[in-house]
This record gives sequence, structure tokens and C-alpha cells, in this order.
Amino acid sequence: MATRTIQVGHLDVRIPAEPLTQEAFAPFGDVVSNPRPDVLPTAFAHHASTLPSNAFTANQGFAIQYRNVSRVANLYKDSPSATADPIMSMFVCASRPLNTGASRRHAEFVVRHLERHPFTTQTFTPVSSSASLYLVVVAPSLPPSDADADMPAAAEGTPGRGLPNLKELRAFVATPGQAVTYGAGTWHAPMVVLGPPGTTLDFVVTQFASGVAVEDCQLLEFEAQGRPEPQLRVQIPIPNTSTRENL
Repeated sequence: MATRTIQVGHLDVRIPAEPLTQEAFAPFGDVVSNPRPDVLPTAFAHHASTLPSNAFTANQGFAIQYRNVSRVANLYKDSPSATADPIMSMFVCASRPLNTGASRRHAEFVVRHLERHPFTTQTFTPVSSSASLYLVVVAPSLPPSDADADMPAAAEGTPGRGLPNLKELRAFVATPGQAVTYGAGTWHAPMVVLGPPGTTLDFVVTQFASGVAVEDCQLLEFEAQGRPEPQLRVQIPIPNTSTRENL
């Protein structure tokens, strides 16, 4: 993993976390979830006309297969090493500490890092654990500049070589029934699990990798001179007492 420090100065960004949907997340990747949890596989024939066009009956009628639910990209042909292998790993992610306002209407997460995988998509699929919700933080890319001239990137099929546009940060709250695929070259925060202290959420993670740090993961750490932390904050709603224990 190649890491560099970025000074953000007096930049002050505060954004609300939105529910994760495919429509809202489309510029950054894909959301994978069951589009029709109300339909039993054994009732496929009855509901076939109302199901998405990528739905097919499978496993002797005891399953519904939704095909091509997420884009998978291996762009390592454009990398200096020009090769990569598919890998699958498990991330056991601890819940992150959050700041809670006096009003108790929201919790706040400070974005200290963003990373990207310039030549591969990366899919996080949650596995049942002690926590359930997670936060997805992403940003579009700025135009290329001298500041990122030494960072390898794919020639096409990505948002571009530039650093993240922090003024356009977006954040989404995901449920355990949703997997997320970050598009190749998409700036995103390392996984942020929402839950009480001591809880974890496990993920099966699939991607491609060459084993060359700057090709596989480019990590940015944000600092604000004269301040203890960067003023890049995500506000996570806490609707009522019954849901606070999940955050």
C-alpha cells in the first residue's frame, strides 16, 4: 500500500450520510442486493413478468439467479507490471469510534483517509457478525495535475488519475443485505463499520492484485495544519433510541 499525506488546510466539509441505493451510488460503482426479497424462488413462474430482466430460475426451481449484478474490472494491462491475479480475502472490521453531538440527533465520522485501487474493482460482501451497518464514503476525482503525476492509473475505464475532490464527498449507510463494489480507480474510505464498541462486521472481499503496492492501493492521509484533525465530517442520523445501539 502506497501512502502519502495531503494537507487540506482550512477546508471544511460536512455532509449527511444517505441510505445506500444503486441509483445514488451509480457514479462510484454498484450495490448488490436482492431486488425482490418478497418473491420465493418456487413462485418464479407466477412473478416472472414482474422480475428484473436479469432474473432466471435455477437449481431445479429452488433458486432465482440474478445475472451480472456488478461490474468486475481488471485493468492491470495498463499498469507497469501489466499482470495481476484474482484474490479473495476476509476483512474482519471493528466498529469505528464516532463523535456524538449534544443533541443526540446524529453521530459524526471524521474522514482522515481515502484510498483507491487504480486497476481493479473491489467488492465487499458482508457476512453475518456482531455489527450490521456500515458506512460507505466516496469522492469523485479531480482533473490530473502535477500532484498526482507519479501515481499510476489506467488509461480508460476509471474516473481518472487525479486526486479526490473533497468538496464533493458522498456518504451512504449500507445494511447487511447489501454488498458494494467500488469502481476501479474510485476514491473511497477504508471500511467504516457502525456499531457499539467491541463489535465487528466481517466482509468477503474480491479484487485483482499484482503485489506492487502503488498499483494495488493508493492511500491518502489528510492533515489540517494547526488542527488536531481534518474538518471532513460525515453526519450519520440517529433517528430514535431503538436504533442508537446499532451505531
